[in-house]
Amino acid sequence: MMHLSPALDRQRAGPSFSGLMELYESNYLFLRRLLPEAEHGLCRVSSMARGAALHAELLESAPYTRTYFLTHQFAGGAVLGPEALPALRVRIYYDARVAEVVGRGRRGKARDQGPSLAWRWRANRFLNRWLRFCLGEGYRFDSPVV
Repeated sequence: MMHLSPALDRQRAGPSFSGLMELYESNYLFLRRLLPEAEHGLCRVSSMARGAALHAELLESAPYTRTYFLTHQFAGGAVLGPEALPALRVRIYYDARVAEVVGRGRRGKARDQGPSLAWRWRANRFLNRWLRFCLGEGYRFDSPVV
Protein backbone atom coordinates (compact mmCIF):
# COMPACT_ATOMS: atom_id res chain seq x y z
CA MET A 1 0.00 0.00 0.00
CA MET A 2 1.38 3.41 -0.99
CA HIS A 3 1.50 6.14 1.69
CA LEU A 4 0.97 9.67 0.37
CA SER A 5 1.87 11.60 3.52
CA PRO A 6 2.04 11.21 7.28
CA ALA A 7 -1.02 13.51 7.56
CA LEU A 8 -3.14 11.01 5.63
CA ASP A 9 -2.13 8.26 8.04
CA ARG A 10 -3.10 10.48 11.01
CA GLN A 11 -6.43 11.27 9.35
CA ARG A 12 -7.41 7.65 9.70
CA ALA A 13 -6.48 7.71 13.40
CA GLY A 14 -8.38 10.93 14.16
CA PRO A 15 -7.72 14.65 14.42
CA SER A 16 -4.45 16.10 15.63
CA PHE A 17 -3.14 19.65 15.67
CA SER A 18 -0.19 18.83 13.39
CA GLY A 19 -2.47 16.97 10.98
CA LEU A 20 -4.81 19.95 10.92
CA MET A 21 -1.92 22.28 10.05
CA GLU A 22 -0.99 19.97 7.15
CA LEU A 23 -4.60 20.12 5.95
CA TYR A 24 -4.48 23.93 6.10
CA GLU A 25 -1.29 23.91 3.99
CA SER A 26 -2.77 21.49 1.49
CA ASN A 27 -6.00 23.53 1.29
CA TYR A 28 -3.92 26.64 0.57
CA LEU A 29 -2.11 24.93 -2.34
CA PHE A 30 -5.38 23.69 -3.84
CA LEU A 31 -7.07 27.09 -3.46
CA ARG A 32 -4.13 28.86 -5.10
CA ARG A 33 -4.59 26.59 -8.12
CA LEU A 34 -8.35 27.20 -8.13
CA LEU A 35 -8.22 30.97 -7.39
CA PRO A 36 -5.10 32.49 -8.99
CA GLU A 37 -3.84 35.49 -7.02
CA ALA A 38 -3.74 37.76 -10.06
CA GLU A 39 -7.54 37.71 -10.36
CA HIS A 40 -9.43 39.71 -7.73
CA GLY A 41 -13.08 39.83 -8.74
CA LEU A 42 -15.95 40.13 -6.31
CA CYS A 43 -17.62 37.00 -7.61
CA ARG A 44 -16.44 34.31 -9.97
CA VAL A 45 -18.19 31.37 -11.57
CA SER A 46 -16.58 28.25 -12.98
CA SER A 47 -18.97 26.26 -15.16
CA MET A 48 -18.54 22.79 -16.55
CA ALA A 49 -20.40 21.10 -19.40
CA ARG A 50 -21.62 18.58 -16.86
CA GLY A 51 -22.16 19.30 -13.21
CA ALA A 52 -23.08 22.30 -11.10
CA ALA A 53 -21.43 25.71 -11.44
CA LEU A 54 -18.82 26.47 -8.79
CA HIS A 55 -19.13 29.96 -7.27
CA ALA A 56 -16.49 31.95 -5.37
CA GLU A 57 -17.55 35.24 -3.81
CA LEU A 58 -15.00 37.50 -2.14
CA LEU A 59 -16.42 38.44 1.28
CA GLU A 60 -13.45 40.16 2.93
CA SER A 61 -10.06 41.35 1.79
CA ALA A 62 -7.14 42.50 3.95
CA PRO A 63 -3.45 42.93 3.14
CA TYR A 64 -2.56 39.29 3.91
CA THR A 65 -5.93 37.49 3.96
CA ARG A 66 -9.04 36.99 1.88
CA THR A 67 -12.27 35.30 2.87
CA TYR A 68 -14.34 33.62 0.18
CA PHE A 69 -17.76 32.03 0.10
CA LEU A 70 -17.41 28.84 -1.97
CA THR A 71 -20.32 26.74 -3.18
CA HIS A 72 -21.67 24.64 -5.98
CA GLN A 73 -24.96 26.06 -7.25
CA PHE A 74 -27.42 23.41 -8.36
CA ALA A 75 -30.37 24.31 -10.55
CA GLY A 76 -33.63 23.87 -8.65
CA GLY A 77 -37.22 23.71 -9.71
CA ALA A 78 -39.43 26.74 -10.35
CA VAL A 79 -40.61 26.73 -6.74
CA LEU A 80 -37.37 25.99 -4.91
CA GLY A 81 -34.92 27.96 -7.04
CA PRO A 82 -31.20 27.20 -7.06
CA GLU A 83 -29.61 25.32 -4.19
CA ALA A 84 -26.12 26.18 -2.92
CA LEU A 85 -24.11 23.33 -1.40
CA PRO A 86 -21.75 22.87 0.44
CA ALA A 87 -21.69 26.67 1.14
CA LEU A 88 -18.42 27.24 3.03
CA ARG A 89 -16.62 30.39 4.15
CA VAL A 90 -12.91 29.88 3.61
CA ARG A 91 -10.11 32.23 4.71
CA ILE A 92 -6.80 32.24 2.86
CA TYR A 93 -3.76 33.49 4.80
CA TYR A 94 -1.27 34.45 2.08
CA ASP A 95 1.56 35.29 4.48
CA ALA A 96 1.35 31.97 6.36
CA ARG A 97 0.40 29.99 3.22
CA VAL A 98 -2.55 28.25 4.85
CA ALA A 99 -6.32 28.20 4.29
CA GLU A 100 -9.11 27.13 6.63
CA VAL A 101 -12.87 26.82 6.80
CA VAL A 102 -14.13 29.59 9.08
CA GLY A 103 -17.84 28.85 8.86
CA ARG A 104 -20.82 27.62 6.91
CA GLY A 105 -23.11 29.80 4.84
CA ARG A 106 -22.43 33.18 3.29
CA ARG A 107 -22.68 35.08 6.57
CA GLY A 108 -22.33 33.90 10.13
CA LYS A 109 -21.42 34.88 13.61
CA ALA A 110 -17.80 35.68 14.33
CA ARG A 111 -16.07 33.00 16.34
CA ASP A 112 -15.50 33.91 19.99
CA GLN A 113 -13.46 30.94 21.09
CA GLY A 114 -13.51 29.08 17.82
CA PRO A 115 -14.84 25.67 16.90
CA SER A 116 -13.41 22.55 18.46
CA LEU A 117 -10.47 20.68 16.97
CA ALA A 118 -12.87 17.93 15.88
CA TRP A 119 -15.11 20.42 13.99
CA ARG A 120 -12.11 22.07 12.32
CA TRP A 121 -10.75 18.66 11.38
CA ARG A 122 -14.01 17.51 9.76
CA ALA A 123 -14.66 20.83 7.98
CA ASN A 124 -11.13 21.16 6.59
CA ARG A 125 -10.85 17.50 5.64
CA PHE A 126 -14.11 17.95 3.72
CA LEU A 127 -12.76 21.13 2.08
CA ASN A 128 -9.57 19.31 1.12
CA ARG A 129 -11.45 16.47 -0.54
CA TRP A 130 -13.90 18.85 -2.23
CA LEU A 131 -11.07 21.01 -3.63
CA ARG A 132 -9.29 17.92 -4.98
CA PHE A 133 -12.55 16.88 -6.64
CA CYS A 134 -13.11 20.34 -8.15
CA LEU A 135 -9.56 20.54 -9.52
CA GLY A 136 -9.79 16.97 -10.83
CA GLU A 137 -13.01 17.84 -12.66
CA GLY A 138 -11.33 20.85 -14.28
CA TYR A 139 -12.93 23.72 -12.36
CA ARG A 140 -10.85 26.94 -12.46
CA PHE A 141 -11.62 30.59 -11.86
CA ASP A 142 -9.94 32.52 -14.63
CA SER A 143 -11.92 35.73 -14.87
CA PRO A 144 -13.99 37.76 -12.39
CA VAL A 145 -17.71 38.46 -12.76
CA VAL A 146 -18.74 41.93 -11.62
